[in-house]
Amino acid sequence: MTKFEVQEYCLCGGWTNTWSDDGQPTRFDSIESAQAALDAFLEDTQHEVDAGNLEDYTDREDFQIVEVTV
Repeated sequence: MTKFEVQEYCLCGGWTNTWSDDGQPTRFDSIESAQAALDAFLEDTQHEVDAGNLEDYTDREDFQIVEVTV
């Protein structure tokens, strides 16, 4: 079965799926739903930076969406 996951680049581990739901890696049924989730995450992050709750903005280039077989 093909799914999609959002991966974040980490210096110590390379590209890694850091998103989880109840301890299981978060995976999406389509690339569009993965993209929508990433867009929402980045928008929320920017909102928190603008509100002064976060110091730094997460850069879109630190994320990728990949197809995985489960």
